[in-house]
Amino acid sequence: MVAVHYLDADTGDRLGQRFEETLPEVGDSVSLDEKGDFSVMGFWELRPESCDVYARRIYSAA
Repeated sequence: MVAVHYLDADTGDRLGQRFEETLPEVGDSVSLDEKGDFSVMGFWELRPESCDVYARRIYSAA
């Protein structure tokens, strides 16, 4: 299990953290508790025990 830290791709603000079996891929959609759905944009600081992932909110068309 890897600790994945999700960061806002535009502001760098922390969106959340959770443990994943595998690292998300660029373009994957992730749903973060009470924050909504996000698309993985890229990675920063990949480490064996954790990584930082930049994500951007997915807005649904109304």
